[in-house]
Amino acid sequence: MTQLKLFLARRGLLAAFFIAALSAATTASAQTERRTFCIYDPIGANGFIFQALQDYVLQANAWGYKLDTRAYTDEAVAANDLKAGQCDIAALTGVRTIRFVKFAGSLDMAGGLQTYDQERTAIRVMSSPKAAAYMKEGGYEVLGVVPLGKAFLFARDASWLDSINNIAGKKVAVLSYDKQASTLANVAGASPVGASIASFGPMFNNGSVDLAYAPAFAYNALELYKGLGENGGIADFVLGMLSGQLVARDDRFSDEFAQKSRSWVFENMFDSTLRQVTGAESEIPDRFWVRINGERTTNYRNMFREVRQKLWDQNWYSHRMQMLLKKVRCNSDRGLAECSLDTEGGPVN
Repeated sequence: MTQLKLFLARRGLLAAFFIAALSAATTASAQTERRTFCIYDPIGANGFIFQALQDYVLQANAWGYKLDTRAYTDEAVAANDLKAGQCDIAALTGVRTIRFVKFAGSLDMAGGLQTYDQERTAIRVMSSPKAAAYMKEGGYEVLGVVPLGKAFLFARDASWLDSINNIAGKKVAVLSYDKQASTLANVAGASPVGASIASFGPMFNNGSVDLAYAPAFAYNALELYKGLGENGGIADFVLGMLSGQLVARDDRFSDEFAQKSRSWVFENMFDSTLRQVTGAESEIPDRFWVRINGERTTNYRNMFREVRQKLWDQNWYSHRMQMLLKKVRCNSDRGLAECSLDTEGGPVN
């Protein structure tokens, strides 16, 4: 009789264990919510952007969101799917993000930053809890920012880069939705030709345009070396610092997740992504680089300051971001002429 009771007791404990385990599994499953993550990468699922974000997908799962990833090679389609609610979160460039969250998208402004140390400072500020209110606008929120590289001016003839005056009258490919690029072309006296990310590479390579701006990874990924040929060149003056940004529909993620995400992306993805983009820069043969220094650097800076002030007046950029980046530039180099000027919100020295 004692053995029978012991047997029944053991069966009861075993059953209770399985019931508890099943209950815990069901609770965990209920706490994990599925979301669609649309990732723009010009190379697709094999590109470094898509691959780099797989660690983020794992981390999001640990925080209660299972992200189902989709690769997009057309950024416009990814952005439209985000607007249409077919994506809960999308990885886009800052140039595109400005139409969702102006403060975050303005990070990629023309000549706004010149070094990766400056970009690190700006993204650290953006990722902090103090900036949380500015990372949300109109039903969208930016959940993380990473560097995508410096944008450079590619020319089919290197001699055109010796002086800004040489650019006048030249045809330059600009992204149709990027107001700052067309403004910059007009200030330089060039003729802007509308293009998409998919089309500007072929346009440059086949001679439809004389100039194009792009980050270093486009040299191989979009085969821009074909357009450079034997006589082409790349100005080493930084037109802008490009970024990748995670833009979400803010009603699909909790505020707690949003801040955790921004902090995690900065702390865990900035350096690894930066290694990828600087690696791409080192792959460009030295013979293509046209060194911009001395008076030419001053001329380029003056032109970019004029462009940014025009866009300040037109309220294209976030004024808050514009003032932040001016402070970052002047903290790096207090000798810059702009630091004591009234442009972009006033003197910072």
